[in-house]
Amino acid sequence: MSNASGNGWPPGAPPQGPGSNTNGGTPPWQPGGTRPYGQGYPPPPSGAQPNPQPPSEAQPPSGWWPGHPADSRPDAQTTPGFDPRQALGPQPLASVSINQFAPPPNRTPLLITLVALITLVLVIGGGIYVRSLAGNQPAPGASATPTATAAGPGHPFTTPDGRRSGRWEILDSTWTDEGLQLQLRIFSDSGSIDFSFMAFSNASTDLVTPTGSPRSPDLQTGTSTPGHPATGYVFFPMPKGDATIILANGSGRQMSALPVKG
Repeated sequence: MSNASGNGWPPGAPPQGPGSNTNGGTPPWQPGGTRPYGQGYPPPPSGAQPNPQPPSEAQPPSGWWPGHPADSRPDAQTTPGFDPRQALGPQPLASVSINQFAPPPNRTPLLITLVALITLVLVIGGGIYVRSLAGNQPAPGASATPTATAAGPGHPFTTPDGRRSGRWEILDSTWTDEGLQLQLRIFSDSGSIDFSFMAFSNASTDLVTPTGSPRSPDLQTGTSTPGHPATGYVFFPMPKGDATIILANGSGRQMSALPVKG
């Protein structure tokens, strides 16, 4: 079976199979296709299934790529924003608390309270400080007003103008038929002090002035200076009895008094 060329086929076109169509005639029948009835092919027998389909393997699901993991598929690699670690579908909404919508706390009352407390502390502290300063400073004129304190023996006294002070004492007292004989001493603690004396019986309100003393030095009046006390005798013509002796200044204003027993 060779043609003139030695290929075993007679001259002319070799026979074509069922799938060939060299003359532009009826197209050949393809497996799985539709048989062209009435185009040189007999009709199928009665009851037969037309165009039987060859068995085919099960088709893989869409998007499956054999031999590659899910994250190496072409569509997974080319899809923008795709993350295989994230769950598919819409992301859950973030939790919202009602406290997020609460207004910020008002700190104005707290600030007012703190300012009031600080002001109160400053006022109290300032008052205590001022009072302490006032207590430490002497009162006006205090330096010119000596106090009648006992700086030595005798009873303290202060002059009527308050500018001088001193002390005085009765050294001896003697009652006679004529009256009362006294020995007196007057001290001056500040400045020169002029003095005089008077007396009265406690049983009467009549004042008695001294007379010349039978003993000397007579001290009816006199002056005492600091460091130079005045000492002498004074005689009061009065009946015997309890009496009060008055120390007065040079003008006769009382400065102090001492009692005498009768």
